[in-house]
This record gives sequence, structure tokens and C-alpha cells, in this order.
Amino acid sequence: MSAISPTLVPSSPTIESTPLEPRPSWIKSWLPWLSWVPTSSEKLREAEEKFLSYVNTKSEGFYVNIGPVIEGGQDCRIWTRKFGDSPGSGPPLVMIHGMGAGLAMFSLNIDSLAKDRTIYALDLPGFGRSSRVSFGNKPEDVKERLVTALERWREGMGLEKICLLGHSFGGFLVANFSLRYPANVERLILADPWGMVGKPADVVERLPGPLIFRAFFSVVKNFNPLGALRASGPVGPWIFRRARADIMNKYVDLVGEEDKSLVSDYLFHCNGHKPEGESAFSQLAEDFFWAKDPLLEKLDINTQGLLPNTTLLLGEISWIGRGQEDRFKELAKKLGFKLEVIEGAGHHLYADNPIDFNIAVHEALGST
Repeated sequence: MSAISPTLVPSSPTIESTPLEPRPSWIKSWLPWLSWVPTSSEKLREAEEKFLSYVNTKSEGFYVNIGPVIEGGQDCRIWTRKFGDSPGSGPPLVMIHGMGAGLAMFSLNIDSLAKDRTIYALDLPGFGRSSRVSFGNKPEDVKERLVTALERWREGMGLEKICLLGHSFGGFLVANFSLRYPANVERLILADPWGMVGKPADVVERLPGPLIFRAFFSVVKNFNPLGALRASGPVGPWIFRRARADIMNKYVDLVGEEDKSLVSDYLFHCNGHKPEGESAFSQLAEDFFWAKDPLLEKLDINTQGLLPNTTLLLGEISWIGRGQEDRFKELAKKLGFKLEVIEGAGHHLYADNPIDFNIAVHEALGST
């Protein structure tokens, strides 16, 4: 079967609280001491709750069971958190994280953005606390199933209109969702989105440094660092804290210097489980950094606009736009959406410069 069909999932997705995802294999269930990677769904839950305890806005978490995404497959349950409750302020904002992340990475943004509207943040299927289900091994099937999974989530939540914000890989998915279901999207915000423009023909030649560096890039471009994280087993958390100290330091103002390891612990537990989300990403990626089917290039060829209320936010020093700034500007102008560069921000622009990011999101939503 080439794509997900509504007939394969329940007509009414259900909201649930248990059991916890990701579910362990039967071997780990019976013999947990055999687990090489020191993580579990319970440890991930604890890490998320500790991280989010620094967010002032009250929230509630639950699963939305959208049913199987492949015929005969297991049910897919999408972990969701609702922040605040402002039903009179317009459609809620739904926030979607990127590759290898989870919803708690938006902790620096929730309090500001939830002041005048309800926020829903969710873990993409295959990531974080959501189900680790397979999406197949054909790129078009994978994209179709992921996009339809988001639609089934919307239906399960009973939301007619939503505003969508997607970061990185999440940006690629929400943009494709908006093309498929435009009537349900009020506003679209693409935060340093992956998969928008094509791979430059001379990408290796553009790289700075000596020839040996460019040769090294050619070898490691398909390397998945998250796989190495799991392979490291018991020392994985220690390695992650040292390898990604940069991410931990982005949240010091929120959690304090003494608790910044909460961030790396959360990310470790998000990525220590069966990598179905990474597998889906790999099916859509070309050399990791680019999409096989770049979205904005496709729209340009078809001379289609994206949506009238679309904002593209780019990090000033992010690798997403490096060397292709003019192409992004050209496409933004041609497709009719606003482009804004977040000063001093890299790929994690929501954490690199949260004040300017939050202001840009408020403006994109038409908020004060």
C-alpha cells in the first residue's frame, strides 16, 4: 500500500493517559537489566517533567491514539501537552519539534507565547514520548503517513483551525501538512525549516578549510550521531553532556547552572529508544542535510504559493541557510510569505535568541 488511508485508523481517535510510550520490547519488559542503553519510558517521563517544572504556565499531558499508520500495524499514540487555556484568543498554536528533539525544547518560549492563546506541543511519532511505529521504507509513503498522522491528531483533538509552528524537520512536515490541509491552517510559521531548498551542486567545494576537511565531510555526511549515542550504552549520558554542552548552556537562564544537565538528560532519554523517527527522516533525506524532495523548490517549479499567512524564520548563523541566503530570499518573495532573520541565532533559534524569536512568533500570529 503506497500511503496511509483513513480506513486504516479509527474514525474517532481517542485521548489516553496510559500506558507510557515508547514501549519496551518484550525482552526488556521481562529482563530490564539486559538493556544496554540506560533509558526507559519512565525515565523519559521524569526527565520531561523536571525540565518543564521550570515553565510557569500550567500544562496537562496526554496521548492521542490515532490508530495504526500501516495496515496491520500497532496503534500510534502521539504525546501531547496543552499549555494554558485561552479559547477566546483565536486558533491555538501547535508547536512541532525537529529531528532528535522533543516538545520540552520549547521551554524558553511557552510562557511568552501562551499569554494570549492556548499552546499545544507534541512529540512527533517516532520521537520523544510518542509511539515508535514504522512508517515504511518508501519516501513518498513515509511523508504521506507522517502528514496524515498530524491530521488524525487534529481530528482527535477536535480542532477546526490551528496555527502551526514547526522547527527543522518539524517545519518540513507542517509545511507539507499545510499544503494538504490548507482549510485547517490559520497561520504557518517555519522556524529554520529543514528540507526547503535543494542540495547545492557544488556543496563540497563551498566548504571552508583544506581539502582534507571536505573529504571528511563527504564520508560523514550520512553518519547519524544519535546512533552512536545509543551504541555507547551506559556511558551515553556522560558523553552527551560533554558533546552537547552548547545546548545545555542555552537553557541556563531558565534552569540554572546547577540543573542544566536536565536538558542533556532529557535529550538522551528522547533518543535512547527505537529510532523509528530517525528511520523515517533518513528516508526523506539526501546526505542528511537536505531533502530528496525540497518543498520550496517544488512550489517554485509549480509556481504555487504556500499560504497567504506564512512566516519563515531563519537563524542568522544557522547551517540551514548558509550559502543559500539569496535563494531563500528569492523563494520567499516569489511565494509571497514573510522572511525574518533572528539575529545571532543558529539552528536552534528558539533557544539561541528566545526574546527575538518569541517577538517574531507573536507578530506572525498577529498578537501584541
